[in-house]
Amino acid sequence: MTTTTPDRRAQILDSSAELFARKGVAGTTVRDIGEAAGVFSGSLYHYFKSKNAIVAELLADLMGDISARFKLIEATASSPVEIVRGLIRETLTVIELHPYATAIYQNDRNYLREHELLEPVDRASRGIREHWLEAIKRGADEGAFRADIAPEIVYRTVRDTLWSTTHWPDRKQYTLAEFSELMTTLFFSGFWLVQDE
Repeated sequence: MTTTTPDRRAQILDSSAELFARKGVAGTTVRDIGEAAGVFSGSLYHYFKSKNAIVAELLADLMGDISARFKLIEATASSPVEIVRGLIRETLTVIELHPYATAIYQNDRNYLREHELLEPVDRASRGIREHWLEAIKRGADEGAFRADIAPEIVYRTVRDTLWSTTHWPDRKQYTLAEFSELMTTLFFSGFWLVQDE
């Protein structure tokens, strides 16, 4: 059975993603990719113009998945609280589904910037940011969230915490559903048991 072109492209993407995450984009050669994907390195150019084109597609897939999931949450949720809960859950879902692309984005930002690969990701990130800010602002206006903390601070705190969990050693002790609920509880309820007098 021969491998079709779409399957071969997917294999190249999968193999490249793992290599980039493990060795860094700069430390991965076209030959490395070819060997990992079972393709002659010269043949890679039939599928992708360059190594950086592979990186760009991996990151575009990551950001596209986040955007699609966030739009669905906004379209189906009935309140700002439900939206934020959904955004937390879907962020963690995307991190779990795209571990290598997440690692590339987090660990190779200098390379991405130097090779003009970061701007498309940052542009998509700005759109994703608006989903958070709109829900947070609306929740504050409706009295569901605190209005004395700037929405931008809330957004950055939640976003940075969620994405940093990829490095937490205890993360693997929880299922995705358990961890999503844990993070939601932490953000919504805090961890204080003693009330200030």
